[in-house]
Order: sequence, then structure tokens, then C-alpha cells
Amino acid sequence: MQETIPNTIKNNIIRLWLTHHYLRKVGKKYPVFFSKLMEEITDNLNEIRVMKERYVLNKKFEVIALDMNVDPRYVFRLHRQAIDKLISL
Repeated sequence: MQETIPNTIKNNIIRLWLTHHYLRKVGKKYPVFFSKLMEEITDNLNEIRVMKERYVLNKKFEVIALDMNVDPRYVFRLHRQAIDKLISL
């Protein structure tokens, strides 16, 4: 028997995917605008750094973690917090 996925979960997945998709485009084409947007959304400098390196410089999470000399899980957590702030706008 196949279980159905609730609509709220589907909507959250779609919203998250669209957020990442458009952040990549904005970060690539308009890096200055993207930087200003991140500075307005959050005051945490580590979150801003992770988002800029991820979407403007197109680095992988593991590379960002090595650059910051932290655990990759910490980078994921910072990224998730910034995305949550962006979605809640």
C-alpha cells in the first residue's frame, strides 16, 4: 500500500527547492544585490558568509566548512537558518 504525502510537506519541499533555484540565479547574476539582501535578512556574519560562498562563489558545503575551519554540520545549520529567515519574509 502506498502512503500519500500531505500537502503541507509537498508545499514546503517545493518552496525550499524554488528558493534554492532562484538564489543560485540571483547570486550568479547579481552578486552585489544578493550580498545586500543577505545583510538585510540576517545580522549573523557566519550566515552571510555561508550564503555568499554557497550562491555567489558556488562552493560546496564541505569546501565552505574547510575554509571556515568548522564542522560541515555547522555550515548546514547556518545555511538552514538563513533559508528559514528568507522563506519567512
